[in-house]
Amino acid sequence: MKGILFTSLFLFTLAFAAEEGGHHSPLELFWKGFNILLFLGIVYWFGRGPIGEAFNNFWKSLTQSVDESERELQRAKEELQKAKEELEKAKVRADESIALAKESAQAEIEEAKRHAQEVAERVKEKARETVEVELKKAKEELALYGMQKAEEIAVSMLEDAFKNPDVQRKYIEKQLKVLQEKENA
Repeated sequence: MKGILFTSLFLFTLAFAAEEGGHHSPLELFWKGFNILLFLGIVYWFGRGPIGEAFNNFWKSLTQSVDESERELQRAKEELQKAKEELEKAKVRADESIALAKESAQAEIEEAKRHAQEVAERVKEKARETVEVELKKAKEELALYGMQKAEEIAVSMLEDAFKNPDVQRKYIEKQLKVLQEKENA
């Protein structure tokens, strides 16, 4: 693997140097390539530990960052799912509360109607009783008034009739007859 890398770099360096002008000799190009490869080899040999460690640290931090992002994404998805479930539960509870409120309101309305009908029936009954009492009282007063008027009329008629001496005489005779019959009996 290392050999392929160095060979590729060498060929790339030769190709790059050949394109720049083309008036360098192949031996000069070889030594330039060799120097570059030697430099890269030295840098690799002495720097492979710190550079490798730096790349490893970079790779670890990159993978840790990606892993943490994936965990955060998973937590966010779980929280979103929980929030959706809670929202659905809240919708169900809200629907149930609305249905219960409607049912309670309907029951209250029915109870109020029933109570109002009972009160109306009691008021009607009281009014009927009051009307009956007042009607009876009015009938009694009217009957009493009628009797008083009849008595007044009768007294007036009797007074007029007793002004006639014939009526007085007939009345006295009748009363005497009644007294005689009581004595005989």
